[in-house]
Amino acid sequence: MVFARSKLMLEDVCFAEEPGSLEMKLVGPNVTKVYDKMYELMKAVFNVTDADIQESVSNWGKTDKGEKFKVRWWLHKDMDIFSYIFIRFDLSGETDGKSGTATIKARGLLRSEYPQDTLWQRSLFYEVLRTFWHKSFYHRKKEEYAEECRHSMSFFQKKLKEMYDRLKEKGEKK
Repeated sequence: MVFARSKLMLEDVCFAEEPGSLEMKLVGPNVTKVYDKMYELMKAVFNVTDADIQESVSNWGKTDKGEKFKVRWWLHKDMDIFSYIFIRFDLSGETDGKSGTATIKARGLLRSEYPQDTLWQRSLFYEVLRTFWHKSFYHRKKEEYAEECRHSMSFFQKKLKEMYDRLKEKGEKK
């Protein structure tokens, strides 16, 4: 992430075509255990640390029928000095103690930021050079980053399904 008072930000979604995000619905036992497992899976699949994941929403409570929960995480992964991947994960669900449902949504963005602080960085000549460099050389790199984002999100979805299938088996054996 570029630290600047003013900056030019270019943003692309990782999945350009609709639906543009991943969504999974899990039904069965142990849905509340998905919270911890999902967090660890995010760190492992995207190769980030705890400092790169921020939990911005956390609602967890008991109702007459059981438990209800809603959590949102933001994952930030630097790709190079100008670009980073920014992914929002939403987990929501409810359970009655024996079985329940959980919905997981993930939406990934690839952002490139160019500082615009100095007089040179705001000049027309600099903008022409930056645009030429971006279109001629950096565009291929951004395509690689977008592909890595798509691949990582799809891999995350596959691993999450495998993890939940193991949790479901443990719940059914009891």
